[in-house]
Amino acid sequence: MKVSALKKNKGFTLIELMVVIAILAALASIGYGPIVDHMNDGDRQKAMSNVKSLHTMLQGFKTDNGSYPCDSTAERLQEEKPDLNFGNLTGDTSNAYFRQVYYSADNVSEKPFFAKVNCNGLNVVNEGDEKLANGAALSRNENAMAYVMRKNVEDPAVKDGVTKSNAPLVICGIYPSATPYVGDTIMFDGASFRGHAFMLSCDGSVKDLKDMGLEEDENDDSKYVLPAGKSLFPETKKGRSTADGYMVLSPEK
Repeated sequence: MKVSALKKNKGFTLIELMVVIAILAALASIGYGPIVDHMNDGDRQKAMSNVKSLHTMLQGFKTDNGSYPCDSTAERLQEEKPDLNFGNLTGDTSNAYFRQVYYSADNVSEKPFFAKVNCNGLNVVNEGDEKLANGAALSRNENAMAYVMRKNVEDPAVKDGVTKSNAPLVICGIYPSATPYVGDTIMFDGASFRGHAFMLSCDGSVKDLKDMGLEEDENDDSKYVLPAGKSLFPETKKGRSTADGYMVLSPEK
């Protein structure tokens, strides 16, 4: 008995096609995460490298001015060098306080403030244009670094420089906010570095905060938060939290 040509050329049935598509979709979902994570490796390494470069700039500023950028150093710099104009030197964004470093002739680059992020209005995908004069230093979307400051006990409107060597100084990877975060209320950007964030301490050490177990916020999976009981800030000798004495300023978005 001969098999007809129609029977020989029979294609896939609808059920068979659906099974194949389901298998391919499952394989794609399994492989997507590691592939994208690997693609982000270069962005993360660049961010960590620039965070380390910032320590050199900020440490040099502290040596010259007695503290890290704060309200009092801004006032003094404007009095001593009124002809220079790099933009606002105080406010509620990290850009403002970071601009103070350009009052040192050694600091002429915007590149250390770069990290490839695109989150909540902050879109830093190219390194700074190196234009500093006439209020152009670290303009919007040229800075991806958050700056950590102390709250002044006597006057909450005044922001002071960090003093403890084991306290955080710069954080890369926070979810931009119009107002400073207080202590450990920080929200982290869950997209740009896929759950990673980087913290520079005053002593020059850099930590990947993913190692602390950053977890998705229960109300928004685009944001990450610190696990309960974890803190970025040093404790007192009696083991009490000092987090409420610090604020974290977001980059301008």
